[in-house]
Amino acid sequence: MNILIKITYDGTNFHGFQLQPDERTVEGELNKGLAKTLNKEVKIFYAGRTDRGVHALGQYANFYSDTTIDIGNLPKVINFNLPEDVSVVDAKYVPEDFHARYDAKLKKYRYVVHLSRYRNALLLNKAYEYPYKVDPERMRRALSYLIGEHDFNSFMGKGAVVKDSIRTIDKIDVIEEGDFLYLDFVAKSFLKNMIRIVTGTALEIGRGQREIEYMKEALKMKKRKAAGPTAPACGLYLVDVKY
Repeated sequence: MNILIKITYDGTNFHGFQLQPDERTVEGELNKGLAKTLNKEVKIFYAGRTDRGVHALGQYANFYSDTTIDIGNLPKVINFNLPEDVSVVDAKYVPEDFHARYDAKLKKYRYVVHLSRYRNALLLNKAYEYPYKVDPERMRRALSYLIGEHDFNSFMGKGAVVKDSIRTIDKIDVIEEGDFLYLDFVAKSFLKNMIRIVTGTALEIGRGQREIEYMKEALKMKKRKAAGPTAPACGLYLVDVKY
């Protein structure tokens, strides 16, 4: 049977999602937890990797198992064998040929910015503490240049191994809520550090350090140094994956 699980995790103490030798990763903890739960090792196929420090409200992975554990109780049983900073919140059967990565239609990420002169201890590693005033409308106008299919080379982190840097962004929303600013991104896939670099650039524009047209010009130049800084990982969340 092919089983799809929905996973949440606090990425603070993980060296990213993907398995890495001698490092604590989400995939590594899931592998150990599933092996204990199912009494055998299984290979998981996940929707997408997240970097060190990035969180998830809706990561997905599928695996094959003939377990007799009731599907409704499976998350609870798996969680018993997982550390506190990662949990399974749903499980369901999917077709045998389903693949969590290749069948993903869209991914939604949210970047959380706390706009305050003073840091909030309760937001430690959960949001980007940004002590400057920004103009969200300037950010919206700048980000509108990124909607659609473009070569996002200027917004790709160093060390990325990809066939090309062309991606299509379906939607970007800038949402104001009290002292918080949320940047929501929807696309089928993103480049390494892409959302964080876009966010860092947008914040500089919102703060007035850069002109609105700077985003458009950075996109055209297709060089990493053309864009702004990389926002910290702690503010980024994988919210959901649509199938």
